[in-house]
Amino acid sequence: MSDPAWSLVLATPLGAGVLSLQRFEGTEQISVPYLFTLVAGMGATWVDPQGLLGKSIDVTLSGSDGVARIFNGIAARVSQGSSQCVIEMRPWLWLLTLSRNHRIFQNLEVKDILAKVIGDYAGATMRSDLVLSYDKIEYCVQYGESDFDFVSRLLEAAGIAYYFEHKAGTHTLVLVDDPAKFPTCPNAATVPWLALEAGNAWLTDMRVDDVLHEQTVVPAGYKAADYNFTTPATTLLGNVGTGVVYDYPGGFLLKADGDAVSKRRGEELAALASMIRGTSPLRHLASGTTFTLSGHPAASLNAKYALFSVHHHAERRSYTNQFIAFPATVPFRPARVTPRPRIAGSQTAKVVGPDGKEIWTDEYGRIKVQFHWDREGKSDADSSCWVRVSQSWSGKSWGGFMLPRVGQEVVVSFLEGDPDRPLVTGCVYNGDNPVPYALPDNQSRSTIKSQSTPSAAGFNELRFEDKAGEEEIFVQAQKDLNVTVLNSSTETVKQDRTVTVQEGNDAFTVSKGNWTTDVSTGNATHGVKGNSAITIQGNADETVKGNWTRTVDGNGDDTVKGNLTINVTGNVTIKASGSVAIESGTGMTLKGGTSVAIEAGTALTLKGLSVEVTGSASGKFDGGGMLELKGGMVKLN
Repeated sequence: MSDPAWSLVLATPLGAGVLSLQRFEGTEQISVPYLFTLVAGMGATWVDPQGLLGKSIDVTLSGSDGVARIFNGIAARVSQGSSQCVIEMRPWLWLLTLSRNHRIFQNLEVKDILAKVIGDYAGATMRSDLVLSYDKIEYCVQYGESDFDFVSRLLEAAGIAYYFEHKAGTHTLVLVDDPAKFPTCPNAATVPWLALEAGNAWLTDMRVDDVLHEQTVVPAGYKAADYNFTTPATTLLGNVGTGVVYDYPGGFLLKADGDAVSKRRGEELAALASMIRGTSPLRHLASGTTFTLSGHPAASLNAKYALFSVHHHAERRSYTNQFIAFPATVPFRPARVTPRPRIAGSQTAKVVGPDGKEIWTDEYGRIKVQFHWDREGKSDADSSCWVRVSQSWSGKSWGGFMLPRVGQEVVVSFLEGDPDRPLVTGCVYNGDNPVPYALPDNQSRSTIKSQSTPSAAGFNELRFEDKAGEEEIFVQAQKDLNVTVLNSSTETVKQDRTVTVQEGNDAFTVSKGNWTTDVSTGNATHGVKGNSAITIQGNADETVKGNWTRTVDGNGDDTVKGNLTINVTGNVTIKASGSVAIESGTGMTLKGGTSVAIEAGTALTLKGLSVEVTGSASGKFDGGGMLELKGGMVKLN
């Protein structure tokens, strides 16, 4: 194109006339920050780069139609020689490549995360033309990435595209996820195809003079799968098409979300399956806008297109561009080209929770942590998402379980190396949380020791001492100890055993069965400083194979509600320092196999309403001094 009214103007903070724009070249593309190279002539004055770097500049392309095309950006780089100054013009979005960060975002949509990130940059303007709805992202980590890489991969993963709108002094990033939201190209709603060799076609800028239709073989479909620990039996497989590309993990927790993800990925693969490449002298063509091609001899190409990229080349008296466009009805999803950061190894973090809480968990035994690299976290209940804790053993309501507590340092790994998917795999001691027993003095000691909570110094412990000659297993229950054995229990002690109940009661119950205590060699001692009561519902048998001695310091009282039989194979001696009284309610019989002797040291009295002494062979009453028989009537026969 050669237009006598053509002008190429550069506006900078340096003022008019300081730089004269000679050449303007660069590419704008959907979901890619543009880069334009400006070559400008300088006057006699050397340009101070600080007056340009980071400042907003405008390039205006004007022609005989009187309609200006404005490009705005910031001067990202300035180089100059003796007569020329070369400037790289980029969007404000490029500034995000200069910052690198580690931080966490929680419960936000992608556009809200983007807004928070760009909020740190002066002059950054953004507009959302999104049509689809997006779930909030529970947990999203920027890990060692530039701000630009971070927001780029989020937009790519969500299938959200962007383009830039330019005005004098400013440019705006526009988010779009529906092809209907690409605006019509200003001043170029319909552009005819005119071959250069066709008459006076070169006299007008309103034309496309070369078109190449390009089609590409792309995967026929897409499948993605993932795993949700809250519903482990549910197969999370989303798919679209016949499925040639298969991704895992797919980044979703519900089957319906998997179908949506697969649909977006399929659209990403098919976005540029059919496109046209062309050249034109029309400066109004801009990426992210649409135009309708007309007049092409291939009727199928006369359709509405969305401009994917436009490469501009302008000099003082000429302008041309090369563009790529795709059918305007095709949903455009940006290619996922920005790599997700990967954490190859493990990290440590501190367990956190609300103020005053020593333990903070949810129904799944998950905890929250504060990573050492997180400058924005407040070491509270909002420092991270809920993080699962690896246990030594886990089953359906069985297994091993120990929950890290607030203040402990834990080891964190990441599933698939993904910073968004942390997993606590262990705990470590540190300067604030020392080991239970001083080392290396107690290096042979192993223990499982807890701490009473809240704010208590007590503990439960199972401890092992493995030092040769001092081996020990120590058990402490800070309060109660309950042991349940559903079948048999056998305990063997090869030396001494001591059980001490310092205060309280000791109860031993055999609900059904027998109770046997056997001292094979040695003695048994039973000492009670208070009272002792034994109740036997059935019979009691006591066998003493040696001698039997019972000493009662006080009184003795035996009560038998039935009969009492004392059977002694030797002699029976009943001796009392005082009196002995034997009383029977009816009769009493004293019987000796050979003889019975009743002797009193002073006097012996036999008394009854009737007293009868009978000797079957003979009888004798003998008084050593005097014998007196007395009665109301005495009969001697």
